[in-house]
Amino acid sequence: MKHYSRHEINQLISDYSLLPLFNPDDLEVCKHVVRAAYDGGVRLFECTNRSANALSIFSQLVPFVLENMPGMVLGAGTIMNETSAQEFHHAGAQFIVSPVISQDVADYCKKSDLFWCPGATTLNEIIHAQNMGADLVKIFPANFAGGPEFVKAIKAPCPWIRVMPTGGVDGSEQNLRDWFEAGVVAVGIGSQLFKKEILASRDYQTITTKTKQIVDTIHSIKAKSK
Repeated sequence: MKHYSRHEINQLISDYSLLPLFNPDDLEVCKHVVRAAYDGGVRLFECTNRSANALSIFSQLVPFVLENMPGMVLGAGTIMNETSAQEFHHAGAQFIVSPVISQDVADYCKKSDLFWCPGATTLNEIIHAQNMGADLVKIFPANFAGGPEFVKAIKAPCPWIRVMPTGGVDGSEQNLRDWFEAGVVAVGIGSQLFKKEILASRDYQTITTKTKQIVDTIHSIKAKSK
């Protein structure tokens, strides 16, 4: 299995600018969800570590994706410590996302040349995370941190920071425009894309359709800003 360097993941997330996240608690459902997102144009996907069998499902999902979805890169989210980072990395995770800033996760990702994206809610935390080696900082929960106006405000004195809002991104054209015009590198979308009623009805085509709309909207917004 190819190892994607931090630099390569940075380039992919800059190019695609969308990171869906999903909590895998059923392997077959997870396969359909990742496939639906892939068919909609996604090439980076975060599986969160929020259920007791998340690692087991992820370990089985990786070979399925490698065989059936060329170019799809899987990462692990909700990684709180080095042990989890190591376990998911060995299972095939190509990047690590955390809701918090963890020194041992930072150290593991650095020595493993593994892309690391921790969560933060203040400018001080964002700068601290970047100083620890974060490749991208997740503003989480973005809707409580201050929304696009917060990003715009902190990028004024610190234009070099690379941030991605998660929580508070609804996927609408105006919402996406607000975030990207504020200066985010990418957006993370979970429950707004994988709605409970859609999953309950196994309506995976709706996920594909919605994903494609978001992907196309992001590309359009970025093209106009160049």
